Amino acid sequence: MNYLIISAIWAITSYFIGTVSIGDCIAKFKKVDIRSRGTGNPGASNIYAEIGPVYGVSVFFIDIAKGLIITLPVVLLEYPIWIATIGIIFFLLGHMVINPWGKPGGIGMATTMGAGIVLLPMGALIAVIPAFLILVITRRPSYTGVFAFIATIIAGWLVHLDLLATTSVLILAGAVLVKFQFQYRDLETHK
Repeated sequence: MNYLIISAIWAITSYFIGTVSIGDCIAKFKKVDIRSRGTGNPGASNIYAEIGPVYGVSVFFIDIAKGLIITLPVVLLEYPIWIATIGIIFFLLGHMVINPWGKPGGIGMATTMGAGIVLLPMGALIAVIPAFLILVITRRPSYTGVFAFIATIIAGWLVHLDLLATTSVLILAGAVLVKFQFQYRDLETHK
């Protein structure tokens, strides 16, 4: 099958995976309007704080799995990494910007971590222990996520020397940072 056809199918699939907000689904199941509580973000941290630890941890791991789903098949089938990059871009569009089912999802940190694990596996592995220590010390998932992305990108580049995979993770990290800035700036203006 032609790589252009595969990339088009993967872009559409990734977009629709991106439109599914697990945090919103759990909040709806628990009859909680998560977008009006805490940070207003349907991500793992806010679900953890507002609904409970079991639900927050579940959202975190399911969101990581979403990131794995959009990158791992491409890598396992040995398709070019640019197909995964296209999938990531369309995933982010569905998750962060254009959602036909309602409001866009959260900032996308856990899902982009999942994609980063596949694209730069050794970089992500190297980042795990220091990122966990940052979480224990600061108790701030946002700091932990930023550090994990930076460490994964730097270590991933040094180990893998794959410009496209490293650039893809850098795009992911940048998108998360932009979404974080806009979402939390809006939260501050509504207080």
